[in-house]
Amino acid sequence: MGKQGDLTLPGDVLAVIEEFTPGEGCYELQGQVRASIIGKVFYDMINRKSNVIPEKKTFVYKLKKTKYVYGLVTSLKEDYAVVSVSSLEERFVSPSITGYLHISQVSQKHVKSLRDAVRPSDVIKAKPLSFTYPLQLSLRGKDLGVIVASCSVCGTVMLKVDEEHLRCPNCGNVETRRVGPYSVKGNGNRG
Repeated sequence: MGKQGDLTLPGDVLAVIEEFTPGEGCYELQGQVRASIIGKVFYDMINRKSNVIPEKKTFVYKLKKTKYVYGLVTSLKEDYAVVSVSSLEERFVSPSITGYLHISQVSQKHVKSLRDAVRPSDVIKAKPLSFTYPLQLSLRGKDLGVIVASCSVCGTVMLKVDEEHLRCPNCGNVETRRVGPYSVKGNGNRG
């Protein structure tokens, strides 16, 4: 349930029908009042209505000005990764925005398998290519790619070996990634 003034996205649950009826920018689905637009939550306590007021400068406008985003790879399919975007440049967003990274947007070079570039639980720095949901992301660029990764064998944070390889300091496992401005340097310190 949202709080007064919170930013909300389409589909977010704002209330149950017993508490509030749907007002502007809302709809009812299976007893829940949900947002139908991006905006700020406004609860009309007198008329018992949930409303979503669109922002003057919409969220999409903010996305259009964004040069890069940070996100967590949540799952991999055969040719794309699902990413939970939590930051537009240095501004955190809550709730996170769903994005996807197609294998064709990983590198300028041919990539055989998406697992050679990113894996679940990797934190990436990516460029948004679209401004609709889900966000289409790209790692094609000098300062884009995986910035923190965990070992797929033991879960330890990996260290950067070179521009394409990471090594686990715990078990010695070496993995390939589309390494970006990696945060954990070879000596184990954050850079």
